[in-house]
Amino acid sequence: MAGLKVLVIEKNAKIGGLVAGQLREKGYETSDVRHGAGAAMALRKDPANLILMDNQIPMGGIKTARILRLHPKYSQIPIILSLPSNRDEARQVILEGQKCGLGNYLLKPFTMAALQKKIDEVSKDATPAEQPTFMQIREEIRSLTNLPAMPEAHSKLLMLLGKPDNEVDMNQISRTLELDPALSTRVMRVCRSAYFGFQGSLMKQAVAFLGVAEIRKIVQSAVIYRIFDENKDGAESQFSISDLWKHSLATGLAMEIIGKADKKKTHFLLGVLHDIGKVVFKVRFPDHFSSVLELVEKENVSMLYAEQELLGITHADCGGELAVHWDLPGEVRTAIASHHAPAQTTQHRRLAAMVHIADIAVRTMEIGYAGDPLIPEMDPYAKRMQKSVDEITDQQEELEEQVEAMMGGED
Repeated sequence: MAGLKVLVIEKNAKIGGLVAGQLREKGYETSDVRHGAGAAMALRKDPANLILMDNQIPMGGIKTARILRLHPKYSQIPIILSLPSNRDEARQVILEGQKCGLGNYLLKPFTMAALQKKIDEVSKDATPAEQPTFMQIREEIRSLTNLPAMPEAHSKLLMLLGKPDNEVDMNQISRTLELDPALSTRVMRVCRSAYFGFQGSLMKQAVAFLGVAEIRKIVQSAVIYRIFDENKDGAESQFSISDLWKHSLATGLAMEIIGKADKKKTHFLLGVLHDIGKVVFKVRFPDHFSSVLELVEKENVSMLYAEQELLGITHADCGGELAVHWDLPGEVRTAIASHHAPAQTTQHRRLAAMVHIADIAVRTMEIGYAGDPLIPEMDPYAKRMQKSVDEITDQQEELEEQVEAMMGGED
């Protein structure tokens, strides 16, 4: 079908160029890229009518197809998946592909006539791909990102510390901490920093000395740090996990300032977790995430916008699902998922607005770095709250001291 735009995603540049060139000779408009991240960039500039994808591209053809299906702009584009020449391997790919709705395959090596026939078949099929439902999207995010599990002791600590101050059993906190030597070592290191001032060596004494409010922050930050620590940057990283951790800690502390009169005690945890989806993206979709950072830098846009453009899902979506996966309170999931646009949610809107304000305040103070230099416009609902950015920035020096004390626990 002349005039049809075909995007070729082929790991081998020579083969990709050859196939694209032969298709052009047949009257098709074509472009070719090496992996899924390149495909997302190409589709953003010039949407295709059909995708021919090698299953052996980085991250795999099926996983790449699933990511494209999550994007509202690209979910309807038909995909032809080229299969490995080994018949058993090809059969296995087909079985996996069918589970996620892929139905068009071509065995390698294929002739131009076979490709032409398959393109004709797909072009004549007027049945549009089904749009995934909201729940299917949530399930796909969990599956694709392979969200990390939380150790039982860590989960128990978060549950114990989520209670009001007068209901927290400090003896149980110290006993649970002692079940995890690495975690207790990090907690003790922060407790003994100059800022917090504990001079002893026993966890029970440290917990009693500092009290519920301080121990809650120290333990919650230590628990979440595990995820950041496991994914530290290489020397050539475009994005500093250490800087993101500093930004996240400061946002948690800013949440404590905003919510100091509230009885609920998820504020610090919520602030620390609000950008955790960025860490998951960096690890699970490294090529896509590099393209996101490239788009942020080239076009001076927010990371949120770049994620929406290239992935169709955002770090807020991913962070919200991680909160569900960790069995955290529903208010935590909703507030993380909605912290960029509190006015658009009907549940836990006030908490989401508090995270929104805290994030803006920390960006204004330039504590750490969240992946882009932009300060978001204040959400309409957050504007109506009697909580101001100035209320937080007036305490910048104190915030920075606390952040440095907690960062001092890094190995």
